[in-house]
Amino acid sequence: MSAPSLAVPDRPATPALAMFLALLLGTTCIGFSGIFVRFADVGPAAAGFWRMAFALPVLAAWMALEDRGGNTNGVRSGAMLPIALAGLAFGVDVVLYNASIGFTSIVNASLLGNLSPVGVILGGWLLFREKPTRRILGALLLAVGGAGMLVLPKLSGSAVTPLSGTGLFGDGLAIGAAFSYAAYILAVRRARNRAAAGRISLISSAICAVFCLVAALGLGETILPQSLTGWLAVAALGLISHAMGQGLITLALGHYGANAASLVMVWPALVSVLAAWAIFAEQPSPAQAFGGVAILAAVLMVRKG
Repeated sequence: MSAPSLAVPDRPATPALAMFLALLLGTTCIGFSGIFVRFADVGPAAAGFWRMAFALPVLAAWMALEDRGGNTNGVRSGAMLPIALAGLAFGVDVVLYNASIGFTSIVNASLLGNLSPVGVILGGWLLFREKPTRRILGALLLAVGGAGMLVLPKLSGSAVTPLSGTGLFGDGLAIGAAFSYAAYILAVRRARNRAAAGRISLISSAICAVFCLVAALGLGETILPQSLTGWLAVAALGLISHAMGQGLITLALGHYGANAASLVMVWPALVSVLAAWAIFAEQPSPAQAFGGVAILAAVLMVRKG
């Protein structure tokens, strides 16, 4: 049994500025995950395992602080199923996204991998009866349109990485990651009605770690990083992209509805574009620049409504 204070309303109140900033900071941290994966010298699933492994101590400390603060005495009845589903869904998302980076550009993988708002809004509508408002639908169309403008040069074959059989495979993996992440968001949103954020993050991450390790062993991947750069990359994946990024998102989802939160998930795409430009000289085209502006506008629309 859990304390009554664990309950989170099914229709949360308008989130405070602090929760919006937490969500935005969390998604910014996630935006660098593709950069870290590119520097890691391990397999896709192995990178996912190390991401969880480095994050678990931080998440355990977070849960301990919640317990000490009297915010939780456990989890409410029915919480473990959505938490377990969140861990498995995120495991699939991590493996598919990491694998896609090996077959397509970071920008392409990030853009397609962050189209999860479509699945989240439809799932939230069908499963949670969270009917999207006109503003949310308008922001969704703007965000997806912006992502389309960002990816258009690569789809037309005019970018550095032309569309090919290999590119299509990588793009397909990224799209699969997007739908998996949509399932993760919906599962966390349901779990946040029954448990505190730190406990959800810790348990789901542990489940994800087991999934990724089993997948890495089954695929015969290189599991141990082969260089200092590789170790630093997987450590950054765990501490920055997961412990900080996913942790802040999980915290914010207790105050945001699934519809609004999912739209801000497109923010990492813009972060990835800028990071890839600065680090790997993947200069965005004018169409990609306009797409980034559209994503920013969508984020502002979410903040207002």
